[in-house]
Amino acid sequence: MLRRVVRTIAAGSVVAAMIACGGSSNDTTGPTPVFTSVTVGPTSPAVSPGSTIAMTATAMDQNGHAMSGLPAATWTSSDETKATIDAASGVASGVANGSTTITATIVSGSVTHAGTAQLVVSTPPPTGSVTAAASLSFNPHSVTIGRSGGTGSITWTFESVAHTVTFDNEPAGANVADIPATQSASIARNFTVAGTYNYHCTIHSNMSGVIVVQ
Repeated sequence: MLRRVVRTIAAGSVVAAMIACGGSSNDTTGPTPVFTSVTVGPTSPAVSPGSTIAMTATAMDQNGHAMSGLPAATWTSSDETKATIDAASGVASGVANGSTTITATIVSGSVTHAGTAQLVVSTPPPTGSVTAAASLSFNPHSVTIGRSGGTGSITWTFESVAHTVTFDNEPAGANVADIPATQSASIARNFTVAGTYNYHCTIHSNMSGVIVVQ
């Protein structure tokens, strides 16, 4: 009985000592996060005149971890002749070719931090190309083109394995013809209606691509 009491007292003393030193028998918490910086995304943002892009602002702590629960960012553009940005939503609108510095500012109590990103505004080229690869992929997966004189063009280069280009959906008013099974050849299609065109290969169901026409 005496030995049991001694063991109990000793164990209690160890716990007390740990607590006195700031420790705990089951303490898994780390240091309190401190608001230290703001990271602006996406990386290398780009937009064309007349189009929009959603920017993001993430509050970071002293260890480079994202923080939650802080106030929303306030957004500004250094050159509104190139791009404007909604101060509350962070949606930027391209105005003219060039670049502008986008700044996101977060104020938490008495602490203020800001992050920046360089937004490039450029008109996409009127032509683009896609490789229908023998490795069963459309490369690149997504292509953006403009319309010079109202028309843009994409050329698909088919390697040694046959593929199709079959459009899943097209913008209202568009009527771009599918490309039947083709190999070892190049075929182009013209696009006159702005919007997003999703397509796939009917022979290989895992192959898909996107054409964005501005």
